[in-house]
Amino acid sequence: MSVNGQLAARSHAILRQDMIRGLTPALAAALLAWPALGFEAGLVTRALEIRSYNLKPGTRDRFHQLFVREALPLLRRWQVDVVAYGPSLHDRDSYYLMRSYAGVEDRQRSEDAFYGSAEWREGPRAAILAAIENYTTVVIQLDDATLRGLRESVKENAMPTETALSADLAVLLELNQDYIRSVQTSDVQRFREILADDFLCSLPDGSLIDRAHFLEQTALRVKISNLMAHDVNVRIMGDFAIIHARTTYATADGRQASGRYTDVWARRHGRWLAVSAHVTRN
Repeated sequence: MSVNGQLAARSHAILRQDMIRGLTPALAAALLAWPALGFEAGLVTRALEIRSYNLKPGTRDRFHQLFVREALPLLRRWQVDVVAYGPSLHDRDSYYLMRSYAGVEDRQRSEDAFYGSAEWREGPRAAILAAIENYTTVVIQLDDATLRGLRESVKENAMPTETALSADLAVLLELNQDYIRSVQTSDVQRFREILADDFLCSLPDGSLIDRAHFLEQTALRVKISNLMAHDVNVRIMGDFAIIHARTTYATADGRQASGRYTDVWARRHGRWLAVSAHVTRN
């Protein structure tokens, strides 16, 4: 390494220690665990933002679901490079987010545009902010090779249970969308694929029907339109999951109406299947 490179690396190490002092214990420990950053003068090309959130007690699981379901796809639509995210290891109420930018000015432009957009302000903003007590932001510079190593390190050291939870959440959210779409389009075949053989459904009139009767009803002409699910809340408990949501739709005469549903899903032979549904209408 050249003299300039050595001086740059020493300065970078000092910066790294100063940065660590400003972080939560979990992020500080993570940074200290990484190999020394391969820093050479002239190679710094990216700005890495590390944001550490202190969440309101008991809200982290819900926050993670909301982030994965709404905030993360939105960030990606705005072409924000999300390097890593997830729950902290050191307590039950911390969460982190790492984003990469071309530079500090690019970060400012990108975040001004993103956080000022109608998609964010009229979308997940209120629910995200409601779960946050406070947060800390640190921005450092990394060369591309170090950033690639960081991505790989985060993937390798991710908690297996957390990785599995995120995967299950993504699958269940997609299945929930399939369920709603299949109701609206009378897609009997899709329901045959995602309903368990012992599926039961409680209808708004108080009746309880089995899978066969449900499929018969699904095949009939739909009397509602524009069926949509809102405020979807997925609760995963091992091989069982409960999905709560609110619905809006238009009746046959054009009136706007709403309701709620609770679906229960079970993992059987490696697949998530709906075992129960309860539907109410206002």
